Amino acid sequence: MGVRFYGTREKRREDEKEANQRIKGLQVQQEDITQDRKAIRAAMNLAREDPRLDAKFATSRISKITRNSRNITKSAYYWLFVAAKGTVDREKKVTNFFNLMLNQSEQAIEWMIFGRSPRLEKYLMKKWELSRLYIINLINRTRRQLDKYCPSELKFNSKNPLLTQKEIEMAIKQCYKKKRLDLESPDMSKQAKTFLNKLKLLASEVDIVAPILTSWNNIEQKSRWKSIRQLNTIVAEAVGKKNGNFFSVLRTIIVFALFPNIGKTVARIIRNTHPKKVVNPPFMKKKKGRIPIILLMKDILVVMRPGNSEYMTFLARADGEFEIGFLLKNHPRITAKLVFSKKVREYIARGACIKVLYIRSSPAPSYKVRVSVVLEGNPDIFLNTTLVKELAKRIKVSKTKYIGLDINRISKYMISLSNEVKQPKELDLLINRYQKITKTKIPELHYSLTNKGKKKDKVGFVKTKGELGRIYQRRKKLLKEIKNFIPHFLAAVIVKSKCQVLFKEDLAIDPRGKKGALGKAISSMPKTRNIFVKATTLASKVLGYDVKLILVDARGTSRFHNGCGGLLERSLKRYDRAKCKKCKKSVDTHINSAKNVRDKGMELLKSNNLPSSHARGMGNLPSSESKQTAEV
Repeated sequence: MGVRFYGTREKRREDEKEANQRIKGLQVQQEDITQDRKAIRAAMNLAREDPRLDAKFATSRISKITRNSRNITKSAYYWLFVAAKGTVDREKKVTNFFNLMLNQSEQAIEWMIFGRSPRLEKYLMKKWELSRLYIINLINRTRRQLDKYCPSELKFNSKNPLLTQKEIEMAIKQCYKKKRLDLESPDMSKQAKTFLNKLKLLASEVDIVAPILTSWNNIEQKSRWKSIRQLNTIVAEAVGKKNGNFFSVLRTIIVFALFPNIGKTVARIIRNTHPKKVVNPPFMKKKKGRIPIILLMKDILVVMRPGNSEYMTFLARADGEFEIGFLLKNHPRITAKLVFSKKVREYIARGACIKVLYIRSSPAPSYKVRVSVVLEGNPDIFLNTTLVKELAKRIKVSKTKYIGLDINRISKYMISLSNEVKQPKELDLLINRYQKITKTKIPELHYSLTNKGKKKDKVGFVKTKGELGRIYQRRKKLLKEIKNFIPHFLAAVIVKSKCQVLFKEDLAIDPRGKKGALGKAISSMPKTRNIFVKATTLASKVLGYDVKLILVDARGTSRFHNGCGGLLERSLKRYDRAKCKKCKKSVDTHINSAKNVRDKGMELLKSNNLPSSHARGMGNLPSSESKQTAEV
């Protein structure tokens, strides 16, 4: 969306700066209004009474309560009510979480000690249909807030009740006995067997393990969750398993050892704490950047428009532009032309309507006026199958009902399919540009920035820093282009192969705590489920029937050869291609993984045991409903 001012170059620049300052002034007023306690209470009460109430109608009701009817209040109260609805939703989730904790005593103690509980995180992720990162942040923040009501020996990530070495020794032995009774059965899973074997190993080496655990528990830690990584390394080396993973076993032992001391205390604290006390009210903390002004359609006094949404949609469809005016009391109005982008005009031509406009200021030296438009309409309006059909003509692939998909870091192996379709040249070109910026441009500019800082070259330092910021923005745009291209490519493969079911590995990787190449790979992976829902939706539109998207458990899909079932010899040097220990064949590990995902999914279909409603007996999978509104 472009904003063009009238007059000479100097006049346009002067008007742009002045319009930017007027918008900035409105944003400052808006922030002051959103932090008014009376307005916050009114918004929270409305959100609790009627959470389905449209924010546009809530603004007038809040204005009556606060008796504030300034022009900017509609925008401010709109954002305030939206934030209040989010706060009420978090309160409900915390209530649900607390109820779950009261029925899961071991997980409650694990959460109280570490601030996290991986098993519950996976369950809540499926149940609430939200990302795992959101769940982690919610329960971790709740745990920190709970410190106000905890005794001194249960302060988050610092103190634990003191334990003797004998208590730890008894806990390890009793924990092994209890878990063996609970888990051992003819149908015991591989994961449970591995867990019991590790617990048995620590129980057999109790004389070595107990002193380490006692010391770790009794010493104050900055972060229990982070320090357990170091504890795992020490214990693994002590028992002769240098690269062993004992995280879940160590957490279970600590919980089991502390259960007699704090079990009842934890339950009492959770039972007596109201969710309202641990969920911050809206706009409690200052947001990064300024909130944009939302231009509700009937309010033309903040920024002037030619009419309501219908008339603006008509002008945008006919001319692709219309005038807007920036107002300030006792000052002349500044007029500019709002020009719609080609993509937005295409959506409007297909039948989309303007719902609302957002406007925000920009800092120096650009002083640009930023305007965004939110469109609404039928989901089919926002789905363009032209690129899908073009790609389908070029792709050579045999027909198959089932396709498996393996997702990797940004590289030529990023999207690996069981029918061995290669990535198109357009996608490879985008990936090469992304990698060139990441591996060459950014390190060079960082090196140059460091040198200019040492030499105290202020001018050169500022220029290099600006260039570095622009490079990061370019890389971000490239990543967005890559992720926007993937659904069209996958849809083309599905269309050409007449596929009916797409099997995708169910990835729930937490990038937090991961450093270097691994952290970058996880952050940039196209793992968002919406990408693949869009691919199946596009393919369904072309094919005329619904293509199913089924998530498959990713465990074991990368380790075993699809041909003979042998173990692959994977390492950092042999990551993309590896030899099978059994048949000695060299295979493409990513295509092999995609085939394993396909076969695993087909087994689920045959057994009618799809992971449609539960994970470890709990939680729903996300739905694949299309969004009705698109923001451009």
